[in-house]
Amino acid sequence: MPLNKPDNAAFPLHSDADTDVLLPLMEKLLDAFEPLHRLSGSVDAERAADSLIEQLSALGLTPRREICPLLLSDPVLGTLELPDFPHWQASAKTRSFSAHCPEGIAGPLYYDSRSQETLPDSELAAWQNTVRGRIVVADRGLEDYVQQLCRAGALGLVHIWGSAEEALHEETVGPIWGTPVPDDGIRYPSLPVVCINQRQGRSLLEILDRQAHPVTARLVTRLNVHVADCSLPVVDIPGEIDEFVLLSSHYDSWHQGLTDNATGNALCLAMAAWFHRSLRPKRGLRIAWWPGHSNARYGGSTWYADRYREELQQKCIAHINVDSPGCEDATEVVVNASGAESFDFLNQAIIHETGTTARRITPLGKGGDQSFWGCGIPLHFAFRVEPGIRTSHSPGSGGGWWWHTEADTRDKVDRHLLLRDCRIHTRWLAQLLYKECLPLDPGGYLERITEELDRLQSALDPQFDLSPVRHALLALQQQVQDLGRWQDSGARREDIKQAIALWHRVRYSSTDDFHYDYSYHGGAFPGLQLLRDRFQHTTSAVTFLMLTTQFTRQRSRALSLLVQSGEVLRSFPPP
Repeated sequence: MPLNKPDNAAFPLHSDADTDVLLPLMEKLLDAFEPLHRLSGSVDAERAADSLIEQLSALGLTPRREICPLLLSDPVLGTLELPDFPHWQASAKTRSFSAHCPEGIAGPLYYDSRSQETLPDSELAAWQNTVRGRIVVADRGLEDYVQQLCRAGALGLVHIWGSAEEALHEETVGPIWGTPVPDDGIRYPSLPVVCINQRQGRSLLEILDRQAHPVTARLVTRLNVHVADCSLPVVDIPGEIDEFVLLSSHYDSWHQGLTDNATGNALCLAMAAWFHRSLRPKRGLRIAWWPGHSNARYGGSTWYADRYREELQQKCIAHINVDSPGCEDATEVVVNASGAESFDFLNQAIIHETGTTARRITPLGKGGDQSFWGCGIPLHFAFRVEPGIRTSHSPGSGGGWWWHTEADTRDKVDRHLLLRDCRIHTRWLAQLLYKECLPLDPGGYLERITEELDRLQSALDPQFDLSPVRHALLALQQQVQDLGRWQDSGARREDIKQAIALWHRVRYSSTDDFHYDYSYHGGAFPGLQLLRDRFQHTTSAVTFLMLTTQFTRQRSRALSLLVQSGEVLRSFPPP
């Protein structure tokens, strides 16, 4: 049955016939993926790639299979025992890129009640002495905290999950974004990490509170760290010009992973079918299904950015990431957007399908295969969903408690919400592919960046003066305002895209275009975030000198990029 075909000025309209085509197509992919445990490097993951390619070919498309070698860390076993309290038992899971300790390590437990605080430098040495030689129990388990424990000489980490579900979640403590370079090796954790659920964690803390003497624990972690060739399916729907939109989703999963991310894979397959059978678009659509999201820390998308950087810089106008649509109870739509997008554009499609705007539009965080900040792409946004009332700390699967667990099964998929989410993406893509003008909002983006800079400045030592950066941002706002209706000029659009790409580097990265920040370096101006709440009167002379050097270099980097963008804008021909 043919799909409705858009013309170059209108969105494709949905109908019952479209539902009859798109929903069965997505459910067919879910059927194929349901029995597979798609951890990258596994036989099941390659079977999933085979199935994707077969279904794309059956639609009349010509997919290709990229092969990328990835460094993978597969959790196999994690145990926690208290030899002096054999009656106490807990289920535990280790983390991807935790240290591999199959023989086990034993040591005294210590509960770090301040694990979620940022300690002043004056208290750091005492904290390090306290955790050194101990297995730390903490309410924090992210990779930045693991790095601190490694530097302090802790023996291990027992992370207590923050919400009440019984299920144990898979996760990673690897700080390296994508495949490492040689200098990255020292950053991988040297201590074992396990997680237990909140109920078991509270019972463990009760034991510690009752004992006058240290309680000994034994940790065992087993991981399979290896290199494997992983498939990366890609398909192109050509347009009239060389520009294209990159639509992506990771196809690897923990366990069955039906909502994280088989539903996203199914949605991308539906987009391939829709636009393949529609009128030829002005811009092309490229769809990629990433491996290595989970056990290689976004390895597939970074491999692709490294290999296709020049093409992405010259031709890609947008990257849309799809992760966990169509989840049970996830009625609320959220958009993570770079800030350069027109919020009206983002909301129009959502209003059309839901009757209301997105619950919120927020900056992109550190996740979701956002591996393209150095590739010059002006638009980056990601569709997310969540329940009306959140009860779990789970950041994925629409906020569902089953995220990254064995319970992420077919019953957690809501087919009606999946179709809703599919239609929203159809409308976004239709405008990007068929309309001449891009939905860019450079003035609004500069205002948002300036607001974030002001918030950061208020948390810095007064010596760390960001006013030169602020003045540069205000000057750019005036330049953009003076340009007027830049969208009407193709030459002007190219220059504004280049300027926005430079602003992305200021806002979202702290390094050069060919390297990646550590996974825990996030927030606006990530290279300056580590200066937050670090004041000279609470910091040693040595540390403050290092912080000052960091500040000087990162401020100079930001100013240099902003100056470059101003020169690009000044190159505009007269209106």
